[in-house]
Amino acid sequence: MPFQFNVGDHSSSILNYTRFDSAQYGKLKWARNRLFRMVKNIPGCNAYFRTLPGGRSLSDMIGDSGIWVNYGSGLSPLYGEIHVPTGEIAVGDRAFNMGRWMVLATLVHELAHHNGAPITGGDTRAEEAVYHCGLGNSREYYDGVDDPNTPYDPSVGG
Repeated sequence: MPFQFNVGDHSSSILNYTRFDSAQYGKLKWARNRLFRMVKNIPGCNAYFRTLPGGRSLSDMIGDSGIWVNYGSGLSPLYGEIHVPTGEIAVGDRAFNMGRWMVLATLVHELAHHNGAPITGGDTRAEEAVYHCGLGNSREYYDGVDDPNTPYDPSVGG
């Protein structure tokens, strides 16, 4: 069974991590389906995830039913976050307001943290996972010039 979205069947111990509403769930389902397509069609995505400190592929991560993704109220200005002690992930309004591609990028980014990409110190490995999974372009990655048409942001660290 794949990682799980909190649709009211999970009670998180993290303050402000709650269930998704029906409008958010449509974007989440689309993002999950896209994740499964990404790992099948973009070999660099799994390969990059294996280089992270946790050593797991993205296929391993999205197939892990022990990973919970919650709605995170009050996360702004963040798109999402991970609660390191529990491994629970939250996606906030900012990602949903930006659209399903940003929800997808947020999931990839937070799953990279779940796989050991550092959260602090300006480390960019979690955001680089977004690029390696096909959600950015080479000019952004190599030249550091953000393209507002992609969800990858080369200036994001941690």
